[in-house]
Amino acid sequence: TTRRKNMQPVRIPQISPISLISLLYAVSLYIFYRQGFISGLTFTGVAAIVVAVVVLFYCVFRFGWNQRFHEPSLMLPQLVASLLIMLGVAYVERSTQIALVPFMLIAFSFGIFRLSTASLILLSLGCLGAYLGIIVVRAQVEAHDFGFRADLAQWFVLALTLPGMIIVGKQIQNMRQLLRATRYQLEHYEEKSVRDELTGLYNRRQLQAELEQAKLHADGNGIPFTICLIDIDRFKEINDNNGHLVGDTILKEFARVARESIRDTDILGRYGGDEFMQILPDTDVKGAVMHAERLRVYAHFLDFQKILAQKHISLSIGVAQYRPGEKITDLISRADSALYQAKQLGRNRVEWIND
Repeated sequence: TTRRKNMQPVRIPQISPISLISLLYAVSLYIFYRQGFISGLTFTGVAAIVVAVVVLFYCVFRFGWNQRFHEPSLMLPQLVASLLIMLGVAYVERSTQIALVPFMLIAFSFGIFRLSTASLILLSLGCLGAYLGIIVVRAQVEAHDFGFRADLAQWFVLALTLPGMIIVGKQIQNMRQLLRATRYQLEHYEEKSVRDELTGLYNRRQLQAELEQAKLHADGNGIPFTICLIDIDRFKEINDNNGHLVGDTILKEFARVARESIRDTDILGRYGGDEFMQILPDTDVKGAVMHAERLRVYAHFLDFQKILAQKHISLSIGVAQYRPGEKITDLISRADSALYQAKQLGRNRVEWIND
């Protein structure tokens, strides 16, 4: 598994969503100031605090200091800082309470997808408790019954909305996790559908699809490609004399060596039984014969002395280069003829069809 630290960029120069919310909140306070609801001193002081907090977190992300923490996004401290600013302003300037609830809910909406349920519950209880404390303290100082009841009604709205928002957010988070799991399973099943179960190489159906793609590419760009049909010599005798488990072991070991020896651009698959196919893009018959010879040598040096009397296996390989415009079946037929010729000439060799 990839560590969280590796998944997170070392530097995050952009402003985080929580910092952006704090800046927008400061802009809303400017409107309050212009309308005469708060003093210029309050607006200037809050704006300075918001800018300082935003710059602080920007520097933390910019220089990669966030990587030292367990949660590199620092969502919780950012959210706490933003909420403390809003609650502090609401305590100092009662008229700003109208902006407190919507901005608080927006801030929580970002934390829902990054914080644990326990952290969200504790944070919401803390906010509700602090907000209620502000209302009670103000009521004792001002002794204004109507204002107290209005503030209390707004507190109840927040107390009812915040838990519901957390529940909905967690439902969305669960759905996202389910979708990720479903997507992973679909990718896994898709991968299995194109792979041979025993060897892990492409299966015959996928080889046919790759051949069609190679044909389209060759016909459109005039770039040659060549195929090799590879057969393990006397594999039926190996199975009959040693059992299918030994045969499966040989197939898997050969597939491993073949996969490691081919180029990244080459395509290798199990065509059927003990027969394999290699597709070599941008390769003529001479180049393909060289690759086939190398594979034949690699296979010959595989050591099966623990399970085979003869200790080694050999390959017969038939090579055929695609002729522009020909059918895939004709190409395979020519490679099969070359393979038959290799077997007739004594096996453990590479033969090809001259174009």
